[in-house]
Amino acid sequence: MKNMELGHLNIPKPELERFSFTHDIQTRLYLQYSGLIESTDIGKRVLSLLESDPRVMNLEGHMISKGSSASRFEPKVLAMWFLWAINEFGQEVAEENLNTFLDSGEIPIINTLWVLAVEVDESIQLKNGLCITPISEMPDSREKEHYLKHSFDATGHQQPKPKAAITYLTKITRSHKDEDPSSTFERDKDFWESSKLLYDASLSLNAIENTSCIPYFSTAYTLPQMPIGLFWGSGGGAPLHDVIGHRVTKITIDQADEINTVLSSLLTMPDKEKVRYSRVLSRLSQSKRREQIEDKILDLGIALEMALLDDNINNQQLLLTFRLRGSWLISADKNERLSIYRELRDIYKYRSQVAHSGVLCGNDAEKINAVRESFPNFALIAERIVRKLICEERPDWTKLLLGII
Repeated sequence: MKNMELGHLNIPKPELERFSFTHDIQTRLYLQYSGLIESTDIGKRVLSLLESDPRVMNLEGHMISKGSSASRFEPKVLAMWFLWAINEFGQEVAEENLNTFLDSGEIPIINTLWVLAVEVDESIQLKNGLCITPISEMPDSREKEHYLKHSFDATGHQQPKPKAAITYLTKITRSHKDEDPSSTFERDKDFWESSKLLYDASLSLNAIENTSCIPYFSTAYTLPQMPIGLFWGSGGGAPLHDVIGHRVTKITIDQADEINTVLSSLLTMPDKEKVRYSRVLSRLSQSKRREQIEDKILDLGIALEMALLDDNINNQQLLLTFRLRGSWLISADKNERLSIYRELRDIYKYRSQVAHSGVLCGNDAEKINAVRESFPNFALIAERIVRKLICEERPDWTKLLLGII
């Protein structure tokens, strides 16, 4: 133990720790089973049996794929997994899954995008093979362990962490020799295309009423009972950094049809339109997550302008076009049209105040509070507009405003 500074009563003074030495679940298992393989009779016997298996010998010098990354094959690591699997699932199940792994050119993989700000009580199956999965149903991993922990920042606030993931079950080539990584893009095409699909799905959730979703960390996992599982190491993209906020929305199975409608429409758009609506959905999401009302209004106004005014270059008519298009697009009758027209007028007015001066309502606290109270309704209108524009054919604005359609 290092020497600690003593106080006036000769009591040691604790020092601030600069590093955390707590091992995660994967490291703990690796250390535990590495020791068992090296120092116990059963461990040595398992390793010896595997090393003499021709299928294992054929993997020497290969990289075991993880989807977006790979690790060099080691018989010892496979032996560690096998010993763990016998202990976890029993001899018969462990042997069956080991043989499946060694006999197959492909392995099943759970392509995963951990997301912030949404929760689900049970898995929600979507189209295209996607699933919104609660953290409780995700395979054990160092990410899952970390996200389940209650962590607090220096101010005492709990740090936002993913409580759900969007997942896609696919297959990838089990192993390969050292080669150009770009070759995996063609070989495991479904995996890479599904990675894009996961991000599109997370964006689509932002068009759902009162919902925001932030793509956070992409990775992949083997099925819980398949090699090499928790001994597989980790691989994935760096966590994405965005406006996070502290709000969390619970999504239910009842919303699956609406989510599928938005996602399917987004996926069938021409690339240029898809990029534009991705920006719209991102801004809409940020507006719902921000804390300062000025920022919320600014992002909401930008999202609606991108959605409603993409073809308008006459600055003198922007406000009028903004209000007319939005109100005619989603209103069911003239009374609702007038109400939405006025709400859109206010959104544009407040957005312009913040954008041009940085000050909302002349910094009048009472008026600012009124805007804050109105924001949930502003967001509902924006969500309806964006959903309709994504899910239905782009309207002929002239005919719409003339009441021809």
